[in-house]
Amino acid sequence: MTNQDFVSLRDLTLAYDKTVAVDRLDLDIRKGELIALLGPSGCGKTTTMRAIAGLLTPRSGSVHIDGRDVTRLPPSRREVGLVFQSYALFPHLSVFENVAFGLRLRHEPDLEAKVMAGLETVGLTDFSKRQPADLSGGQQQRVSLARSLVMHPKVLLLDEPLSNLDARLRLEMRTELQRVQRETGITMVFVTHDQSEALALADRIVLMRNGAIEQAGTAEEIYNAPVSGFAADFMGFETILPSDAGGGLAWRPGAVILGSGPHQGQIRGASFAGERREYVLESALGTIKADVPVALPRYEIGQTIAFDLPRETAVELARID
Repeated sequence: MTNQDFVSLRDLTLAYDKTVAVDRLDLDIRKGELIALLGPSGCGKTTTMRAIAGLLTPRSGSVHIDGRDVTRLPPSRREVGLVFQSYALFPHLSVFENVAFGLRLRHEPDLEAKVMAGLETVGLTDFSKRQPADLSGGQQQRVSLARSLVMHPKVLLLDEPLSNLDARLRLEMRTELQRVQRETGITMVFVTHDQSEALALADRIVLMRNGAIEQAGTAEEIYNAPVSGFAADFMGFETILPSDAGGGLAWRPGAVILGSGPHQGQIRGASFAGERREYVLESALGTIKADVPVALPRYEIGQTIAFDLPRETAVELARID
């Protein structure tokens, strides 16, 4: 832990009964940083977030927030905010009262001003008297966000915050979360299985696998330089082959050339994807996934075609496991 680290997890082991979900994890988060815990279901990302929040007691290791050991403290004494996937709003309370709920429990002075400031932060000052049922999913998520922000938490934790929204609202809420984070400077940790969300939002991505950190870095680092076959596959490199050096080579679908080249493959799958067509080929090299602009000639399932995997468009992997 350095002077810049605001949240620090050390040798953290988390378990449910006899099942270890996170094994001896080390992670440091800087003040004001927006971190994405990314990975498939069961990788340990939500469990890690629950440990930061105080919802799960570690089997071993420690959790520090702002220089304080909070490992054995309950959530109410950690100064963390939680925004849940389900919004967790009180349906019988107005928007104002939902946001005011925690402040009332703390007997905060100037409650009305603080609630309205919180609603202003998320752009909902005109919705204070409405009920949650009268709001869209995106508006409900903003209320949930405001309810956490008015408590002035040191860390804001978001558990799959956009997964219940449709595609258009997800894009809107991405922009909203970025704006709120920039304006408040709050340290944010959000959990997601969606790599596009992580790439769009996070200052740094922590990719998890089987209860451990597979790779951590900026969005550009994770996207352009995955260290393993798992990381490459998760970040969209859909063709992964062993290399002579003992590691592997990975290509994105758009990097595969169809219609010419030294290799032959049979089309096993073909689908229309708007501006591009996606193909799956079986070849002597293995399964090849490619996509090409729809303006190019169309290939049919069962057709055998030539293809190429240009070395210059491949990413080298240290391992392919």
